[in-house]
Amino acid sequence: MKIALTGSTGHLGATIMHELTNRNYSAKALFRDDYNPAFTDFPIEFIKGDIMHSDAVNNLLRDCDTVIHCAALISVNADPTGLVHKTNVDGTQLVIDHALKAGIKRFIHISSIHAFKQQPSLEVLDEQRQPVNESAFAYDRSKLAGQNIALAANGENMQVLVINPTAIIGPYDYKPSLMGKVLIDLYKGRLPIIFNGGFDFCDCRDVANAIINATTIGKPGEVYLLAGKWHSLKQLTQILSIVSTKKINPITLSHFAAKLGIPIVKLIAAIKKKEPLYTHEALEALFTGNRYISSEKAKNTLNYTTRPFEETMLDTILWFKNKGYLD
Repeated sequence: MKIALTGSTGHLGATIMHELTNRNYSAKALFRDDYNPAFTDFPIEFIKGDIMHSDAVNNLLRDCDTVIHCAALISVNADPTGLVHKTNVDGTQLVIDHALKAGIKRFIHISSIHAFKQQPSLEVLDEQRQPVNESAFAYDRSKLAGQNIALAANGENMQVLVINPTAIIGPYDYKPSLMGKVLIDLYKGRLPIIFNGGFDFCDCRDVANAIINATTIGKPGEVYLLAGKWHSLKQLTQILSIVSTKKINPITLSHFAAKLGIPIVKLIAAIKKKEPLYTHEALEALFTGNRYISSEKAKNTLNYTTRPFEETMLDTILWFKNKGYLD
């Protein structure tokens, strides 16, 4: 089996490459950026190009029989340029179309927990939960549309499975990711304020392991949720303080206080011509995200396992230290 991977320069993509290497799988990976430090760590064939370019996708798929489609654009600030939809929806359609033409036998599409309605947040969310509707945020709608495109391609010619992780955290975060930046900023004391919401966090290594398992096991045409456990940002900082042996104690603000600050945050971002520190979408995910997401289906079918959050945090901080991110 030879695996083609999109989204190789993202956090999950890099972790998947690490796991593929550990299992001695033959793989090719598509990358768009000119350079990523992850490239030197893996004996994988890299293909330069964009998922919106047919030639690049064809080069990636050539001689492969399995695809892991990780490429996506995460946004907590709407979709003002249309790039979120273009990447997550149109990009998925293009990769699916070329995979069918290339004779790919199995296609693993990486979606998101945000393709599902989070409310009621205190009731168990599993694969039977209703998907988001047209009133949802742009990113959420794009992830649902992408997974629907993938599932529609499932059939005799190509088997498709969809994986929906929650908030991914862990080592091999080369860029780093949005959550990686939060951890680095907390460690360095550059984030003096947090909010009293939280996320369901899953370890990138556990997710990568289940995804690669899905290339050979799991039922085609099915969706699998990969969750960890819900932790508040306050709990996260407390654990971060313990594993880093460094006092980290930012001020915790309420949802109400956070909402009051949005106009100021937007103004500062506009003046500095940068992305806002947080947005209405980010606050919604933080304060109204589901706290009881079930991964029983993935555990029973894909051999998905989860490790303690403390272990994830320790390994993440050690990895960041070893790579020089915390200097």
